[in-house]
Amino acid sequence: MEYTYQIHIAAPIDTVFALLDDDAQLARWMDGLEETTYPDGKHDASRVGTRFRQRIREGGRVATYDGEVTAYRKPHHLGVTIGNRSFTMQVDYRLTAAGGGTQLDYAVRMIRGSWFYRLMGKLFGWLTRRILTRQMTKLKACAEADVRAVG
Repeated sequence: MEYTYQIHIAAPIDTVFALLDDDAQLARWMDGLEETTYPDGKHDASRVGTRFRQRIREGGRVATYDGEVTAYRKPHHLGVTIGNRSFTMQVDYRLTAAGGGTQLDYAVRMIRGSWFYRLMGKLFGWLTRRILTRQMTKLKACAEADVRAVG
């Protein structure tokens, strides 16, 4: 299962990247995110290899996901692997300065999952795409609101 999404955001690349990279900013656009912690501490110099844990409210329950930063090239690329014992996803955000703003290319790919989760991914792919679209729309709105607040 793989999903891609592309969106143009009328905000500078640094503004958009900060929304992806700053824990306090993530909760503004990532539905249900309650907390991000770092079991080994946050590595500021070289983020690749940094492990993290996110607690995300999904309906009436809170799920815990373990992750690791797999790519970090500020402000152009952020990659993470995130999942739990049922499945693992590789997520990539690639940013390019374009048209007075930022072109964001998002890709997510299931890299490990039971047959049940692979089947559910196929059956409910429409729901996953809807959630992805809503989150990217919220990210865009936050970045553009930040630009209006400064300007």
